[in-house]
Amino acid sequence: MGIKKTTTLKSAFWKFLIMLLVGLAAAVTVPFGALLLSTTFDITTYADYSERSVRDIAPIVATTPEITEIKLPAGCRYLILDKSYQIVETTLEGNDLNQAMEYARTGTTDKSRNRQYLLVTRENEFVILQYYIGSQFTDEWMNEHLPSPEILLYALIGLNCITICVYLTTRFSKHLRTQLSPLFTATAEVAQQNLEFEVGHSKIKEFEDVLLSFSNMKDSLKTSLEQQWKAEQVQKEQIAALAHDLKTPLTVIQGNADLITETNLDAEQRQYADYIIGSSEKMQAYIKALIDISRAVMGYQFRSAVIDFPAYLNQLELQMDALCKTKKVHLEIQVTDIPKQITADQVLLERAIMNVLNNALEHSPQDGTVHVNVTTHNGYVQVSIADEGNGFSPEALHHAKEQFYMADQSRNAEMHFGMGLYIASSIVEQHGGQLILENSPKTGGAKVTMIL
Repeated sequence: MGIKKTTTLKSAFWKFLIMLLVGLAAAVTVPFGALLLSTTFDITTYADYSERSVRDIAPIVATTPEITEIKLPAGCRYLILDKSYQIVETTLEGNDLNQAMEYARTGTTDKSRNRQYLLVTRENEFVILQYYIGSQFTDEWMNEHLPSPEILLYALIGLNCITICVYLTTRFSKHLRTQLSPLFTATAEVAQQNLEFEVGHSKIKEFEDVLLSFSNMKDSLKTSLEQQWKAEQVQKEQIAALAHDLKTPLTVIQGNADLITETNLDAEQRQYADYIIGSSEKMQAYIKALIDISRAVMGYQFRSAVIDFPAYLNQLELQMDALCKTKKVHLEIQVTDIPKQITADQVLLERAIMNVLNNALEHSPQDGTVHVNVTTHNGYVQVSIADEGNGFSPEALHHAKEQFYMADQSRNAEMHFGMGLYIASSIVEQHGGQLILENSPKTGGAKVTMIL
């Protein structure tokens, strides 16, 4: 991995914090600036505008007989009382009127309210002027239909702060994810058992260090696996070669044992000769199984050819029928909608089908029926073989395609090695297909489907 110019994670967080503070400062400053501009252009008033205007107009109110002749400041309301504090005229109502009456009698008012009062004494009456503490719109319609400038200011500040926080947090998290994406990609490649890739880079030093360590780990793992694979290949080849070499002396032993049995032997000698022949036959079966295992693990030598499929099936049907008769099991075969030709290895495909058939026969009751169905579905040839036995157990459905798996361990004494379905699955996979295990609702037994 090459080294790029990087920054530390600490620096990235400091940068984010500075940007956040600057953004929040702008979120507060801009609305205040807008309010100041609106005041400059006479759209809104200063916070003490009403108070100053009311105090300025108070002497005029004291000397003017009719208050309606006076142009009151925007938002200013009034209450006129006689000397006995009876209401003469008012533009106030509700709680505002009660507060004005309280102020007229006691001279006190609720300081927490944004509406304040001023008492003006005239010759025969009192005038209480109510005014608004805070900015207002100079346009009366805006005062009636819009929140006050302060409320709009606070709302805008809050909205700006939330927007800035969300934007910067989203941007920062996206930046971190971008810097981490090479690590996500690398772990996904390893999870898919692929070590043939280059680990990417990150501009954050801590992430880059992790990626460098991951790259070194990946290279070490690749080297180790390659060495292990080579050692296993050599071991498999040696086992396969040894199995083949054992066949020659074993054949000699069997041949000589057969010759001995043709001579005049007493009962004890014939018994020993039978022991030799029986044991050599078992050894022959073991060697054959060992060779099958080696071929299945290493992959069978695949010889692809174009096959006349109907003729091929006719030949297979003769073999399957003969095998079923030896087991005293009936064969029912159904062939529908098959192609005239397929491309496959004729020998390996025959072996896979016969292995599955053998497995079905081993689990079929005497005088039962093995059902074979060959058809085409979605462009794939399907060969299904179902028996009338007890079916697959839940465990067998998951493990029956594995090497040496035997649901009934007692079968081992009958020269079974749990390789039939494993070999069939390996051959089908070499043909680009798959082997599916299930229980047939029709027969009640096990069903194996080869999709080619």
